[in-house]
Amino acid sequence: MQYCMKCRHLSEDGPVKCPNCKSRKLRPAGEGDMVFLCKADMYAAGRINEALMGAGIQCRLENAGSAYFNFDSETSPTDQNIFVPYETVDRAEETAARAMREVESEREPEEGGDDRPGMKRIVGEVLSVLAFLVLIMLAVYGADGLANWLKGLVGM
Repeated sequence: MQYCMKCRHLSEDGPVKCPNCKSRKLRPAGEGDMVFLCKADMYAAGRINEALMGAGIQCRLENAGSAYFNFDSETSPTDQNIFVPYETVDRAEETAARAMREVESEREPEEGGDDRPGMKRIVGEVLSVLAFLVLIMLAVYGADGLANWLKGLVGM
C-alpha cells in the first residue's frame, strides 16, 4: 500500500499521484503512520471513536470542515476525519463499519412517523423566505409612505 504524506490516505501500489489529493508525495505505508479511516458527522465520529477505543484501537479525530464557507457540498463544518495507525486499519474498518450500521439504525424513522427527511427543515426555509419577503414589502411601503408624508409637509 502507498501512503500519501499530504492527505494521509492509502492507495494501491503503483500510482504516481495520490488518487485523493493528486499529490506526488507517496511512499510505502509503514508502521506508525496515522492513515485516514473515514469522514463522519460529529455524532457518528464520536460513536466510531468509542467503538475503536473499546476495541483497543488508537485513533485521532480532526476537523474535516471549516468554519468558513467552502465549495465542498459534501463536507459540513462539523464533520470529522478519523485516523488510525496503519497496522490496525483492517480491524478499524470492521469496527467503524459496525458502529456506522448502529448509528444508521438509530437514525431510521420510527414506525408511523414522518419518513420524509428534512421536512421540518424545508417548511422552516419556506417560512423564512416568506417572512423575508414580507419584511422587504414593509420596508418599501414604509419608505414610500414616509416619502409621501414628507412631501406633504414641504408642500410639493
